[in-house]
Amino acid sequence: MAKIKKRSIDSIKRAPIRQSSYEAPSVRRKREVPQEYRTLKKAKKKGGSFLWMLFFLFIAAVAGFFYWSKQAPIIVEKSLEFSVSGPDKIISGDQTVYLIEYKNLDVVSLQQVELDVHWPSGFYFDGATVEPTDENATTWLLSDLAPGETADLKIIGQLVGTKDKELLAVFTLNYQPENFHSDFREKQSVKTKITENKLDLSVEAVDKTLVSTEQEIKVIYRNLTDETLNDLYIDILYPDDFDLVEVDPIKEGDYWAVNLEPEEEKIITIKGSFAPDSQPEQLLVAEIGSMSNDSFRRFSRAEKQFVVVNPQFAVNLEINGKSGSQTVNWGDVLRYQLKITNQSETDIPDVQVTALIDSQVLDWGSLDTIGSYLESNIVWTKEQSEDLALWPVGEERIFTWQVKVVDQVQPERTIENIIKINLEGLSGWEQVERPLLLTVGESVSFNNGAYWDLGGRRVGSGLLPPRVGETTEYLVVWSLNNSTGNFDAVSVETTLPPEVSFSSEVDIQEGELDFDSGTRVLSWSLNNFNNIIFPLTASFMVELVPIEEYRGQTMTLLNATTLSAQGLEDIIIRSRMLKTSDVVADTNEPIGIIQ
Repeated sequence: MAKIKKRSIDSIKRAPIRQSSYEAPSVRRKREVPQEYRTLKKAKKKGGSFLWMLFFLFIAAVAGFFYWSKQAPIIVEKSLEFSVSGPDKIISGDQTVYLIEYKNLDVVSLQQVELDVHWPSGFYFDGATVEPTDENATTWLLSDLAPGETADLKIIGQLVGTKDKELLAVFTLNYQPENFHSDFREKQSVKTKITENKLDLSVEAVDKTLVSTEQEIKVIYRNLTDETLNDLYIDILYPDDFDLVEVDPIKEGDYWAVNLEPEEEKIITIKGSFAPDSQPEQLLVAEIGSMSNDSFRRFSRAEKQFVVVNPQFAVNLEINGKSGSQTVNWGDVLRYQLKITNQSETDIPDVQVTALIDSQVLDWGSLDTIGSYLESNIVWTKEQSEDLALWPVGEERIFTWQVKVVDQVQPERTIENIIKINLEGLSGWEQVERPLLLTVGESVSFNNGAYWDLGGRRVGSGLLPPRVGETTEYLVVWSLNNSTGNFDAVSVETTLPPEVSFSSEVDIQEGELDFDSGTRVLSWSLNNFNNIIFPLTASFMVELVPIEEYRGQTMTLLNATTLSAQGLEDIIIRSRMLKTSDVVADTNEPIGIIQ
């Protein structure tokens, strides 16, 4: 390895530095003051003419500044005068005129003049003194304006709106002065109030309906003036899931073409139903207007909202931890638990749940519930439980209550428990569960039912759901399942409603079935009851012919039925009335609403 020779700082030579670049030159001698500055004597002239020239240039600049600054400039505070006039009141459908006037106040021309208009809903363009540049008549390219020049534009159209509505048209005039490259704009607006309507248009129909249930919709239109209105056209947009059955009158082409005499009213009647898979929210729209250049011009519009439901609920009722019919004792406390699940395809609004407990052997003073009690009914609505305001798909609701059986033995021996589900605003629909019967002490077990299908086969005939003026036949079965006491004779009795007729016996296993056509009383009598072998039934056919007033509602098939038994103790068992909605059928579709 080569050996490095160390050197001291003193041994290093300093590199030469240029005086002109890094160091100021050293002062070798003092400079002498010039002779002319040592005395008050003037120096000799050297370049004096150049200094005088600079002095005269300075004087000329100052003089020019003062001259031009004293000249008054022309100042224009506003380049454009702009105004728009139009009606402040109008009858809907009348023609309207907007007059746009504008003037150049500037000393230069105004270029790229453009009018933009935002029209209110309900304005229809008819024409203008200058053609618009777009199909919607919202933009006009106008000529340049010379200084002091005035111009105007007239726009003609039609205003349509509901009574007392205020329609606002906004006008914006854009321009560019000749000596500027920036855009300027002026804005004006005209507000017009609709004072009257020439036509009235409305839609009459239910607010809430079931799927597959025929509905009648009326579109009503009326001339509100004292003059004849000709060449009117009506357009109706049906709901998405609406199945049209009938329309009167029938339209020709795409519209109904109509004329209306002074104050005349006409109706378009539509019949149809909503499909089983309908969406819950449906909308019908009706419009009346005129035609202009093969384009429909609306004068009035009416909308009708429908809530379409196909409610299906699963119900499970337990009493003292048990489901189904059972025997209880005098003085027992009955603890109820009701579970209901929404098995519909949509959320269901405004649900009402009712527990009808039909019995004379309950101590209603002992009732404990948050529901509202009224005459053997315990009712839960959205007032008692906010969860019923909207019941989501698949969710379960639980209702509980308790009541005591009286201690003293009485002839009435049954407690009939019926769960009913209703929807607010849909009076024609009701889901009613089959009764759960409790027997108190010694009694006879009795059931009462109406059937369209039984045991997997059709037992009814005619139309289902029933139709006004048409016959529907049902099978009714009275059954005695067992007896816990000693009774000598039993009778079952009911009265048929006016629209229901007794048709024929089907199978009377014991005793006699009798119908009195005068009193309309139907009875089943059983003697020697102690010798009867259970179960025991009596079945028969009844016919229903619905009348018009029940269209869209349920009807009663059998009035309340009463069983009386005589023996060591006399007992009375009452069964509630049977409605068309109580009929048992192998379908999930509504079958009880009269069509």
